[in-house]
Amino acid sequence: MKKLMLTLLASLLVLAGCSSKGSGNTLTVAAPDKLKGDFVAGFSSGAYDAWVMRLMGNLSTGASTHYVDRATGEYKVNPTVVEKLDIKEGENGNKTYSYTLKDGLKWSDGEAITAKDFVFSVLFRSLGEWQNVATMDAGAQDLLGYKAYQDGSSKEFEGVKYIDDKHFELTIDGENLPYYYEQTFAAVTPDPAHAWMKDAKFNANGNGFDNTAEEIAAGVKNVAEKERYAPTVTSGAYKFDSFKDDTAVVVKNDNYAGNFEGEKAKIDKIVVRVVSTDVQVQSLEKGEIDMAPGMIEGKHINKAKELDLPMHTYPRNGFGNIVLKANKFPTDITEVRQAMGFLLDRQEFVNNIAGGYAKVVDGPYGLSQWFYTENQDKIESQLIKYTYNLDEANKLLDKTEFIYEADGKTPFDASKASDTAAYYRHNKDGKQLAVKHFGTEKNDISTLINTQLKPSAAKVGMNFSMDTGDFATLGDYMQGRKENDYNSFNLATSFTAIYDPYTGFHSDWVGRGTNWSDLADSELDNLIMSMRRHEPTDREGFSDDVVKYIVRWNELLPSIPLYSNTYHDIYAKRVEGMDKITPLLNWDQTIEYISIAK
Repeated sequence: MKKLMLTLLASLLVLAGCSSKGSGNTLTVAAPDKLKGDFVAGFSSGAYDAWVMRLMGNLSTGASTHYVDRATGEYKVNPTVVEKLDIKEGENGNKTYSYTLKDGLKWSDGEAITAKDFVFSVLFRSLGEWQNVATMDAGAQDLLGYKAYQDGSSKEFEGVKYIDDKHFELTIDGENLPYYYEQTFAAVTPDPAHAWMKDAKFNANGNGFDNTAEEIAAGVKNVAEKERYAPTVTSGAYKFDSFKDDTAVVVKNDNYAGNFEGEKAKIDKIVVRVVSTDVQVQSLEKGEIDMAPGMIEGKHINKAKELDLPMHTYPRNGFGNIVLKANKFPTDITEVRQAMGFLLDRQEFVNNIAGGYAKVVDGPYGLSQWFYTENQDKIESQLIKYTYNLDEANKLLDKTEFIYEADGKTPFDASKASDTAAYYRHNKDGKQLAVKHFGTEKNDISTLINTQLKPSAAKVGMNFSMDTGDFATLGDYMQGRKENDYNSFNLATSFTAIYDPYTGFHSDWVGRGTNWSDLADSELDNLIMSMRRHEPTDREGFSDDVVKYIVRWNELLPSIPLYSNTYHDIYAKRVEGMDKITPLLNWDQTIEYISIAK
């Protein structure tokens, strides 16, 4: 099963108390904003919750069947978990993945991890009852028989089979093949059946629950109301200890079998706590924290260099952006979104925020991604360069309905618009061209957006306004969990090794929390599906379709790309093993190699 990371795995556009004082074998990590306290995939977890989740094995880590190769980004079978994997092609192009598990795998409470836990994860997460509450969980949507099982028309999931405690099978629906990242369709991370749904029973065919509707509902309720906030059992390097006062604590799981190389955790306790970006370097200097991962602001990076603090540097597998809601008036109009792109001086973000440790990008990619590095000239030659240009913005807005003054009759006169006069565009119904933005508080990016967009928007007759709050609130607003009237949000997108924009920009996912802009465009949908339909060996064909997708995305502009930057993980001198971190694997995914010098 492809356990999609449908949590809000985006970072604030300001990456990065409190007392560690170099204490013992405890690693204290600074998060620049609040954690939400959601530690089970499928809900509204934020970027910093995801750190904790991966440490515990809840996001394609821990006892997962597959791992990400740190050098190539490929999905490979995890030899610590899987003894043998057979792949057979059947009728109608279906493919069956037959797993044999290693002996001796254990949960953090000492219970055995068996095939039942892997099958349980697939069956449970694909239930319609589960997805009604865990709205960001895609379940095993690419396996044979998913739709009938998910909508309740069948109690059996045809593409799933529990055989015994060491063996299980997953069958990919041939209609979903070929797929460039095929193995992810049949990759699965186990969930603890004995903790989530203690009376879980499978039917005789091993492809559905032999439980009553009431028992299933009780299991869903248990996870949705208890386990998601304080997981009792984990398969990863760490287990949950506590979450209070915006601080998460995990402790070493002595039953962890190790990662794909058999490496196990070396640090006894990890504390993730909120520390403002502005004081992270000072906190490191004082010994109050041990790590400030993902620092992007030039002034803080330069200060750390002055203090001779060690840092690990690598290109970001992602980009900073302003998300524009394509389902809200007036940013549902393509020309309005494009006009906003011409109201920003994006190079100023590179210079003033990143201090030169970044580059302006024009689409949904990071500078480290292979398809960009191999096609850089081809991509950049076809993209619209959204540079500060009021004339271009006015030309675009003149193509929209906003061509009148407030009376809905008098033609709008661009020469009257200025940053000091409240002279705005309206449509024939008298509706004003107004864009409301929500940014994160105490954030230099938010400040710069407001400083730039408010006056430049006024100069073309657009009324731009901004409110601020914490990152958790931003996520709730952007993903539609809380009613709001905001058109845009500033944050960043971090990509996994699987570059598949299906859940992020396909119209199937409008209103479900993962298509952040809620964009629906049939041409983009077709390009996304074409991108996906390549054999895993067809690198060139996949790459060509990615370029086509990026070009269309750039035209639609569901978000304004600002820059892709260089990450600086700044850390205390007593911390070792940071060199294993790559653009595809962050500190929480390489924790087995990180240690504290004695």
